[in-house]
Order: sequence, then C-alpha cells, then structure tokens
Amino acid sequence: MATVAEWLIDKLDDELAYRRRELIDLRLLVATTTGSRQATLSRACIAMAYAHWEGFTKQTLRLYLDHLVKLRLKIVDLKYELQALALYTRMKSVSAPEKSIANAAALLRDLDSRSSEVFIIDGQQAVRVGNMTSVNLKIILEFSALQYLPYYATRENFIDSVICARRHFVVHGELYPVSASEARDVVFDVLALCDEINDQVQTAAVYREYLI
Repeated sequence: MATVAEWLIDKLDDELAYRRRELIDLRLLVATTTGSRQATLSRACIAMAYAHWEGFTKQTLRLYLDHLVKLRLKIVDLKYELQALALYTRMKSVSAPEKSIANAAALLRDLDSRSSEVFIIDGQQAVRVGNMTSVNLKIILEFSALQYLPYYATRENFIDSVICARRHFVVHGELYPVSASEARDVVFDVLALCDEINDQVQTAAVYREYLI
C-alpha cells in the first residue's frame, strides 16, 4: 500500500505527464506546419503554455497542502508560515474595523492550543492568487513554507513578460504575432519551470521540510 508521500509523488508526476504530452504535441505541430496554420498554432501554444504553467503550479501546491492535512500534523510542529496559514482567518478577525477584544482573546486561545490542534486548511482557497506572475508564485510558495528558489528569481522576466504578458494579448483577442521558434521556446521553458516546482515539492514532502 502506498504511503501518503508516495501517493502525492505519483499524483504530481501524473499531473505533469499529461501537461507535458499536450505541450510537446503542440510544439511538434508548430514545427511541422507552415504559413497561417503555423501562426495560429504558435499563438495557441502561448495560451496553452500559460494555462499549464498556472494550472500545474496551483494544482501542485494545493496537492502539497492537502498532503499535509492528510498527515494530521499538529500546528505547532509545522514551520511558522504554515502555522500562520492555519490561523490566518482568525488573525484577520483581530484587525477587523470593530477591533473586537473578544476576537483577540479567541486568537490568544488558538495560539495556546497549537500544540494540540491539528493542521486543517482549504488548499484550494490558499492558492487563489490570480494570474501566475512571479509575485504570485512567491506568495503561494510562502503560504506553503517553500523557498522562492534562485532559479525562479532568474526567470522572473520570462514569467512576467513572456508567459503572462503574451498570453494576455492572445487570449484577449489581439492579433499578437508569435513566431514558431518563440512558441517552441516558451513550451520548453515552461516545462523546465514546472519540473523545478515538481522537484521542489516532492523533495519537501519526502524529507518532511514542512516541520519546524
């Protein structure tokens, strides 16, 4: 019977495999066509590359957070970012306009109970950050107590100016020109980013990097 970590790893690999197949198929179609059909497929490549970039990143981190919930870990044993995520809604209630002392007192009780309270969060809600820009990537990695790796920092311009910006033009109906070589390069680079995120999350799960 598979362990919880093995289940997560298999799930992530399956998620990436079907996305890789679809993008590589599109890349091959671009390479084997010419003229207006190639131009259309190149533009489609940009839209699909972004779709899989956002979809895989959010799905991977959601599955990772769901994995932590399945482990039924005590909040106090987790890294502080995850502790904050578990208590975030209650923390926000303290800064509400009414500045309720009752809410503040409840938060103190919650903080005191971290040693016995189990980590429970809604992973789907945690990854709702809008378009997958470099800023939002940093945010959801932080939510998950994962490092914003130097590799991501070196790819910020690509993430923001190529994946996100070009996709914006294409999906909003502008006749944005995309060359066949640009389309093929975007697919290659998006898959490299997805590989990095996949490896990072699997490593964190296997080596229990979520613990304090």
